[in-house]
Amino acid sequence: MSHLTQYEAREVLSMPAMQRDGWRLKRYAILAQGRALSQDVMDAAAKEAHHRLPLPGALEDENGNHGVGFQIVHFAETAVVSPVFYWQWGSVLANIHQMRARWERPTDFSDGKSEVVGCVWEMNIVIHETQSWMRNLLSDDGTVQARLARYMGDHA
Repeated sequence: MSHLTQYEAREVLSMPAMQRDGWRLKRYAILAQGRALSQDVMDAAAKEAHHRLPLPGALEDENGNHGVGFQIVHFAETAVVSPVFYWQWGSVLANIHQMRARWERPTDFSDGKSEVVGCVWEMNIVIHETQSWMRNLLSDDGTVQARLARYMGDHA
């Protein structure tokens, strides 16, 4: 694979949200050509993300995280990569260190490159999630809980 090949969209799947110990994460899978979804890999990525996330905050907390975010599990050509993002301070998107698993052991996640935020396919989801957060949570249309429900139901 050449690093400067023509961009082609990849299949994006909306997966069930992870709700665990105060965290609510929307979840996505991206499938590169020739790669298939694996529930074992999705489960391992969710477990590792939960382990790495900070303690969840509350939507009402203006000084910390809101316990809300999203995870992408990208079944890419060279590895499985999984960026995880979460919202804090109302309008700031934070992330944990990128998780990466080699294809030889696709459920064994370690750290990816610290300076990497994500690839263009992952950034398409980040753009959607940022716009959804603005449209839903940073609005005055309904209660905070109603706005959160709309955000959680709005997928790329």
